Amino acid sequence: MLIIIGFSISKIWIDFRVYFNNYYNLKTIFNLAEKYYNEGNINKALENYRKIEEKASKIIKLHSSSSFVDDALYMLAVSYSRLGEYTKSEQKFRELFQFFPNSKIIKNAKLEYGIMLYNANRLDDALNYLSQVKDKKARAYLMKTYYKLENYERAKLLGDELLKSKEFERDNDFKIVLANVYIRTNDLEKAEVLVDQISKIQTVPDTIRNNLMALLSDAYLNNKNYDKAINSINKISYNDSTSLEFFVKLKTARIYIAKGDTAKAMDIFEYLSNFAFDSTKYLSYYYLGGIFESRGDFDKALDFYDKAYAGGMKLASERKEIILKLKSIEDESDLNKLYRLAEVFFLDLNKPDLALETLDKIIEQSRDDELTQKSLLFAVYICSKYLNNKDKALGYYSKIKQKWMLDIAKAWIE
Repeated sequence: MLIIIGFSISKIWIDFRVYFNNYYNLKTIFNLAEKYYNEGNINKALENYRKIEEKASKIIKLHSSSSFVDDALYMLAVSYSRLGEYTKSEQKFRELFQFFPNSKIIKNAKLEYGIMLYNANRLDDALNYLSQVKDKKARAYLMKTYYKLENYERAKLLGDELLKSKEFERDNDFKIVLANVYIRTNDLEKAEVLVDQISKIQTVPDTIRNNLMALLSDAYLNNKNYDKAINSINKISYNDSTSLEFFVKLKTARIYIAKGDTAKAMDIFEYLSNFAFDSTKYLSYYYLGGIFESRGDFDKALDFYDKAYAGGMKLASERKEIILKLKSIEDESDLNKLYRLAEVFFLDLNKPDLALETLDKIIEQSRDDELTQKSLLFAVYICSKYLNNKDKALGYYSKIKQKWMLDIAKAWIE
């Protein structure tokens, strides 16, 4: 009898050791995977997450009544989530919630479930679920969810609050998303601070750093803060990357054009037209054509537009058509044809300024009172409705003689 009892105790002890060793190994591998994941070593993390399924499933199947099954389900659900196997992950999370509602790991499980929903791009579900979890990490993912949903103001409120917490001082992903939020809400001073911080973090990929600086530059450009726009774009370090160099120089030149400094822009475009070997070359030809067009040097403009069109720039053909029509203004003596040309500029080419320039020539030269009056009315419409120049519109209005035209023109001006 003693021998039988001794044998039973020995077997129980062996089973317990096997079971405990399985759990210990599972926990060790999971913790290692999480360590690699949090350090950003994704390949090593995934390698370990893939080992979880076999070990966790063994505990769940062979020891279903043990006190570690909830842990095993949690680790399995999280591992599936990290591996992008969201259907399997959701199934395990739901089993955990159903069978172990009072487990000590439920809070973490709810957080990870919300993160899984976010990563699976089930944003409305993520929003609903993360809103119920009282945790700073949950609020960070709420911020990211609002950002993806393009609710930038809500994302900003959460980001402002969380930025004060020390927990996020080294959270690069949080800072990257918040920098994007600040840019999109036009809070550019805060955006610049974060972008400068991110640009000094070696583990952040160059593509992310460069993209943030380009976005910040575009935002400053939209605000007509040209110096800040140039400063931001020139913080991009291209080292040996010639394509990135071309990108930075092209953006810089375009900012100079917006600023009105065509001389500096021209220097950069000429450099790119000589040394760039991608689409940047043909874009440079196009912009050079635009500079010469604005200066009235139509022959040079046509030459650059021809080069741009040869490289696939279809817009260059449109600009050529405009220039050829501009040249025709100088030579055209038939003022009725000029009126039709003004209509082409306005209706077909969306160039109200050129239409007005053509109408001015008609008004100055025409001895046909009907054509002159018609041109004056057309000029009032362009100035009041498209150029927003009420004073100029009134100048044309004062020369109109026919009452029905005066009534129409007055309504446009008012």
